[in-house]
Amino acid sequence: MVCLASFALGIMAVAAQSGGLNLEAEQNWDTYGVGGTCVYGTQNIFVGDLDGDGASEIMTGGLAYHITQNNTRTVSEAPLKVWTWNGQNVTLKASTSWNGTIYCLYAADVDQDGKVDILCGGSFRNETGNSTSSLRVLNLNNGLLNLEAHYEGIRVNSIFVSDVDKDGTNDLLTVGRSVSNSSQLSIWHIEGNELTLVNSLPLEEANITSANTVYASDLDNDGTVEIMVGGYADSLSNSKGLVSLWRWNGQELKLETVKTWQLAEGSAKTIAGGVQGNTVVYNVKAADLDKDGKKEMVTAGSTFDGVNVNGEIKVWRWNGSGLMELASQIWATDYMTEAKSIALNDVNGDGKVEIMESGIAAAEGSFNNPEGIHDRGELKVFSYNGTSIVLEESKAWTFDEGACAWNVGSGDVDNDGVAEIITVGCSALKGQCDPDMRIWSLPVKQQAYPNYLPYAIAGLLIFAGTSSIVYVYLRRK
Repeated sequence: MVCLASFALGIMAVAAQSGGLNLEAEQNWDTYGVGGTCVYGTQNIFVGDLDGDGASEIMTGGLAYHITQNNTRTVSEAPLKVWTWNGQNVTLKASTSWNGTIYCLYAADVDQDGKVDILCGGSFRNETGNSTSSLRVLNLNNGLLNLEAHYEGIRVNSIFVSDVDKDGTNDLLTVGRSVSNSSQLSIWHIEGNELTLVNSLPLEEANITSANTVYASDLDNDGTVEIMVGGYADSLSNSKGLVSLWRWNGQELKLETVKTWQLAEGSAKTIAGGVQGNTVVYNVKAADLDKDGKKEMVTAGSTFDGVNVNGEIKVWRWNGSGLMELASQIWATDYMTEAKSIALNDVNGDGKVEIMESGIAAAEGSFNNPEGIHDRGELKVFSYNGTSIVLEESKAWTFDEGACAWNVGSGDVDNDGVAEIITVGCSALKGQCDPDMRIWSLPVKQQAYPNYLPYAIAGLLIFAGTSSIVYVYLRRK
């Protein structure tokens, strides 16, 4: 007992360690210097096991082109790429492309056949040269990406998979715009090589002008899955940040609640001089951030304060009847700061889920001023302690003539037991683009031991002492 107690006390004395973001790897595309690739769209990365080999891969989309000898661009291609990272080298595991673009990605075993379905929302250009919105389903098998199903005519901005009506069949959720240019929430099923549109609901009743992101989870632990949709309301010049909750019972979609907000009146301009708008949500996700047994909803986007465009993250709580804002974090690094994408994961080993945010910081008019301050990619790691959002780590960088970290994902891609952070987006060089993918990590924190541990150890010592006394007493008898 004395040895056990000494061991426990020794562990308790180890202090938690912390450090900055460590850049482990950086990867350019094959078009670097001879064309361009941009992984835009805020939800154009997926980190997970795509082929059932037990290892996580990194999947990216976007658009790509080459520059010909007479200095013209080739037709844009949709570059679907699957990458691996072994802790030392980034390797392209699989790749395919088609005429078009990839705007968003997701992967899950939708039809529950034991194989992961790779889902791509974007556009497709057919043999006649006509371009149309598309949703494509592929699989990764023996290093090859194979097309399983394809649906044209509905724009897809964001993809998620969940059994939202609890009938035992996974539902594929998408948001985007219809042919009539109105935002809509769609539900799909996949069976074999068939992609079926089950239901599609225009979102005018919630005043959703642009639906940018969708996610689903049981937020209030009542056994019913909430569908979260984020974007903006009203016109772009007067855009209001928006988040809405929906339920699907297998037959109809029902609106539960909708929230809109602005920080100040007015409309900002983009760094190119166009209409930026006021407030917008680019990304929504949910997880139990503070280990209270309930999931919080997290939104990320930007908001205009009358002078600058600010990055904005909000944490929300749904109690089954009302949606309450729990905390907010707003920051301005330069004239324009946008929180483009978020990922939720424990990336420092403290047992709690952190919020990772990626985006851009840019000076006013920087798009037309290559000699000025270059645009910077930003990566921030936040925690939520139950009352406030706390900035844990932050990193800003530029590459060539500017950078934007459009997307962030997280997962243990080198199988070392620690989740990495991956950013990818767009950098600029002489008018061309490159995704400039970066793999980051944080030092692992030693988990703090609970306050009752000293009392438990004391109890063990007392028990040991008592047992010894009883043993000696019985021996003497």
